[in-house]
Amino acid sequence: MTSPDELRLAEMLEAIERTKGYVARGRSVFFSDYDTRELIIHHLEHLSESADQASQHLKRAHPVVPWKDLRDLRTRLIHQYMRPDPEAVWVFVRDRLPRIERQLRRLRVSRAEVPNRSAPP
Repeated sequence: MTSPDELRLAEMLEAIERTKGYVARGRSVFFSDYDTRELIIHHLEHLSESADQASQHLKRAHPVVPWKDLRDLRTRLIHQYMRPDPEAVWVFVRDRLPRIERQLRRLRVSRAEVPNRSAPP
């Protein structure tokens, strides 16, 4: 059975993959195409919402993931509705998102390597 945290991790990685698909169009498209920019922001909102819903146990066990920064991202995107700073969003996806993705992928792999304690020996 899949745990809620495993679902959150899967959601976060899916949001990152979708974001990367739009980011791959390039900086000029991001700044010139409203729809591309809005889709990136939408997926970042999903990423940060899933991160916010992860359990406190997961967050304490894996402090290398910038959980607070992801929560703060959500706050900035939601409260700047209709006016998120495009430059700040671009800098985040260019500079921070790749590292966050690596951290989440390592976390997911490490969780998969933990034996299922409820399984019979």
